[in-house]
Amino acid sequence: MFNMAERPNVVIVGGGGAGAQLKPDQYNLLLVTARPYYTHLPAWIRMSVTEEGHSKTGPISRKLHLVNGNGQFIIGKVASITTEEGDKEGYLTLENGETVQYSVLVLTPGCIWEGPLNIPDNKKETTEHLLSWREKFKNANDIVLVGGGAVALEYAGEIKDFYPDKRVTIVHGHDLLLNDAYPNHFRKDVAKGVRKRDVDVVLNDWIDDLNISEAGVVQTRNGRKLVADLVVPCCGPKPNTGFVTLVPGTLSETKHIRVSATLQVFKYPRILAGGDAIAWDEQKQVSKYGTHASIIANNVVSVLKKRQPSSLYRGAYEMISISNGKQGGASYWAIFWGPTFGDWVSAAMKSKDLFLTWTRKNLGLSS
Repeated sequence: MFNMAERPNVVIVGGGGAGAQLKPDQYNLLLVTARPYYTHLPAWIRMSVTEEGHSKTGPISRKLHLVNGNGQFIIGKVASITTEEGDKEGYLTLENGETVQYSVLVLTPGCIWEGPLNIPDNKKETTEHLLSWREKFKNANDIVLVGGGAVALEYAGEIKDFYPDKRVTIVHGHDLLLNDAYPNHFRKDVAKGVRKRDVDVVLNDWIDDLNISEAGVVQTRNGRKLVADLVVPCCGPKPNTGFVTLVPGTLSETKHIRVSATLQVFKYPRILAGGDAIAWDEQKQVSKYGTHASIIANNVVSVLKKRQPSSLYRGAYEMISISNGKQGGASYWAIFWGPTFGDWVSAAMKSKDLFLTWTRKNLGLSS
């Protein structure tokens, strides 16, 4: 059991960005994480297609994730949260039966993906998973990507970069790629970019059964048959909130954590949440989570000092950059007049480096 002695425990589940800003001489900072390393998903997409650049885009060690090495890591998965409504402390129960007491709890558990991005929790299985997907992409000739968001678009670009002769099809359940958080003209530009690379795009259709028939086809909901020897699920992820065993209404219908503008969980002022797992009307993007972390850090200090939290999250402008291989892409900023950018700017901004330098800097690592 991880008890509280002279100093209160600030426990973070699945993150570290918020806790890194707390003063470790005043609080016990504990980070509970299923993986002993950090995984950078934009780089993982390229990594799972090719071994090129593996050493530069591999997992980032979590041992260096906390500023100046302050804090303690607990490698494990949370099974449940035990507390009462109101200004109450509580404890976590891990899957191995251990308990972790907290004075303040920060929930940043992220999401659960399917397919190549469903990354295992230990390095041996992660390496096996990575090599398995590389072989699948290498050996396939007709690849169907299910979903038309950023993940499918970036996979299409990576496949065409390294295997230009493979046939790639994107199947998306809307009349344009991406979703309506972005203007139609940008969504049409994105479609032009992938079609220019001989990627087929099927809109207003779905694939419910990912299994390939003996005839080597998958059938869409509308009855269209697509030749396929590899089907890759690229739909949006689900929030990793199965362990959030609090009162009914804490989770939304989509199982996201409901929070106020202070990022405190409703009815639980000593529990705060951020990142992919919160119910907030915005696109889930890591570029926003530095702001989440700052607000959570400020409000954690207020809670511990028995002050009313005053830092408020007001949302963020939508911005997206989608790589199309190493040399192409499309970007949109929801500021000013809503400018969009094509291959040259997008490649310089993201496609070449995949935000790896920016990520390492934010984690306190050398570039």
